[in-house]
Amino acid sequence: MPQPTLTSEDFLLAAKSAEIHTLQQLLISCDLVTKVTQLIHELQRERGLSNTYLVSEGQRFAQMRDDELKATQEAETAFREALASLDLDRHEGASARLYSSLAFVLQCLESLPALRAQVTARGVDASENTQLFTRLIAGLLAVVFEAADISHDPDITRALVAMFNFVQGKEYAGQERAWGLIGFTAGSFSNRVQDRLHQLQEAQVRCFDVYSDFVQTIPQAQWRQLETSDVTSELNRLRQMITRYRQEDSLPTAISEVWYEVATRRIDEMQTIELELATELLALCQKKIEQAEEDLRLHREHLKDLATVEEPPMSPMSLLPDDGIEAGINVAPGVNVKLARSIFELVQAQAERLQRTSDELAEARQALDERKLIDKAKGLLIQSKGISEEEAYKHLRQAAMDSNKRMVDVAMNVISVAELLTSR
Repeated sequence: MPQPTLTSEDFLLAAKSAEIHTLQQLLISCDLVTKVTQLIHELQRERGLSNTYLVSEGQRFAQMRDDELKATQEAETAFREALASLDLDRHEGASARLYSSLAFVLQCLESLPALRAQVTARGVDASENTQLFTRLIAGLLAVVFEAADISHDPDITRALVAMFNFVQGKEYAGQERAWGLIGFTAGSFSNRVQDRLHQLQEAQVRCFDVYSDFVQTIPQAQWRQLETSDVTSELNRLRQMITRYRQEDSLPTAISEVWYEVATRRIDEMQTIELELATELLALCQKKIEQAEEDLRLHREHLKDLATVEEPPMSPMSLLPDDGIEAGINVAPGVNVKLARSIFELVQAQAERLQRTSDELAEARQALDERKLIDKAKGLLIQSKGISEEEAYKHLRQAAMDSNKRMVDVAMNVISVAELLTSR
């Protein structure tokens, strides 16, 4: 039995159906992102409380830490439930990177109970505890990044880029809280910890600058309000105390609780903005799906109506060339000209919309592409110089400052030189 001949109408409707399916999958990914950001928030709190518990030899925040363990477990459960909605049969390159990030996160989560037991028994120091928690959170941030990378909708991509940079900036704020707790609880700050805290403050500024470029007006205003609030002013005073600290000075260890309370208030305010971003992201995805479904319905009805319209009898004058049709399609004898013209216009409109979307997507993805280049350059420096990721980043940043260039331009130079040496 011969297969039915596929028409332009079939492919036009199939294209819109494919768009809807892609948006539905993107909604699932964005829902996962919201669960990831909540888990990150609880892990950040657990990290800070665990550090104070360790440095104070179990004297401080023991009960708060126990309460936080329950909240973290609830967030982890929600995260694992969101994983069940993913379509693991997708084999796109970007999806593969997302799944690799998720595999890394799950592996880290499996080792978390053992780390918690060590913290309870005070069998690990605060620095190592910070690094292990930060490693897990970095894996979760990679999930957010890869979710943005698989998005093919410019508006959703921009929203994901804004969220990724905000969550990344909030993570740097969490690390600052953790390292500050170590110093204040011990009553002293080494030069290494002071430098680390300064770098974390600079990193926050970079992330929130990118966030402000990509976010909508209201969340941007919320962030500006937080940055000029009393809690941020109080945090800045404590930051200055750390900056001015000298080795011969002594600090009351009770300041650690003040530091934790102030830093936590600021991070909790960030969490409020983060939840707003998550709500807006899911609403945007749903709106895109509903809009695409409505477009598909209208396309079907329009084509159905036109197919039933009878053409008027042909007159000698009507046989003259029609510029609109002749310019784009050839109409065979007996074909409904009005239907052909309508399909042609729909195809043209779809092509123009896809081109606009492609242009807007390229602009939205620039921040993601620049991060990839910087990460690649860092990897090359780590491999060639045998240095840490933190040191590699400092090399790139210093080179950018010395040459008055953007860091991504320096990263591209590093990659070009490495490729040139490899080719030789």
